[in-house]
Formats: sequence, C-alpha cells, structure tokens
Amino acid sequence: MRNRTTNNHSTTDVILPMQDPYMDHIVNGTKNYEFRKYRMKPSVKRIWFYRTAPHSAITHISDILPARTRDPQHPLQEDGLGNAEFNNRHKDWRGYDFAYRILSVYELRKPIPLAEMKSRHGIKIPPRGLVYLPETISKSVVWWKQKLVLERRAEEASRSESSANKVRWYQSSSQI
Repeated sequence: MRNRTTNNHSTTDVILPMQDPYMDHIVNGTKNYEFRKYRMKPSVKRIWFYRTAPHSAITHISDILPARTRDPQHPLQEDGLGNAEFNNRHKDWRGYDFAYRILSVYELRKPIPLAEMKSRHGIKIPPRGLVYLPETISKSVVWWKQKLVLERRAEEASRSESSANKVRWYQSSSQI
C-alpha cells in the first residue's frame, strides 16, 4: 500500500480544497461523487481534502474510483448530492465533466494545519486547486490508520461482482 512518488510528490494522492458544507456532505455520505472540470491522472487513488477557512487544514482522506464522464446510456445513480445535475447537464454544472466515486472517508486523527503544511511539507500557499501530495506527508501520515468514518467498499464490490457474474453468464451462454 505504499504511495508511488515522483519528484518528492505522490502520483497516487492529491490534495483538493473543500469548503463547508460540501465536506460535511462527503463525510455524512450525502455527496458520493466529487465532480471536477478536469480529469485527474489515472494513477490517482486518493484525495486528501484541505478544508478551507476557518479550518485551514487537511482533515479527511477519501479513496476514489477513476473518473466517469457523462454517458446517457450509463448515468450515475441519482442517490447523491449533485448526481442528477451531473447527469442532466444542469446549467450550473457546465464544465464539470468528471465524476469521481467516493469509496471511503477517513478523518485524520491529527489534522495537518496550513502552518505545518508550509513549515514541514513545502506547501507555500493554501491549496486553491489540485496539488500532488508531498512525499513528506505520505511518509508521516499512514492514511489507512486514520479514523474510518464512511465506507462503501461492500456496496461497490457487490455491484462489481454482479456485473462480472452477468458477463460470465453471457459468455458461458453464448458458447452453447
């Protein structure tokens, strides 16, 4: 479970700024996708959320799935905040073309305040967009040992297994 790094930054972990109340919606599970105007590299597996003022700290980490784009044949399940707007290309969602499924949410046992991000981890200003996680953070904070507050893995696994079984059934029945 080691993070891959390049140039002293992770290639599997990014920092994204998040304002309240959106962070609260992620933590309580009502927001189950993170929507972005850009595609993150396929190597990105986790988002470290920098909670903006008044918190001004990295407070949570989420495992994510690779980006989904709008597909009328396979819309997002409309069970989360923003999912219907994404599917329906709501005017306020113009440009938000990438949806990242949030699989889990961990709360950092010791949040990383902006002052520490600056003094120990080389981050010069508060994150205002995507920042690749400095290796110094990934070495000092073991993400899977943080407090798990939300997990969707069983749900995702059962959907994946169900899809895989359908594919196996189709393949076996087409060979008859």
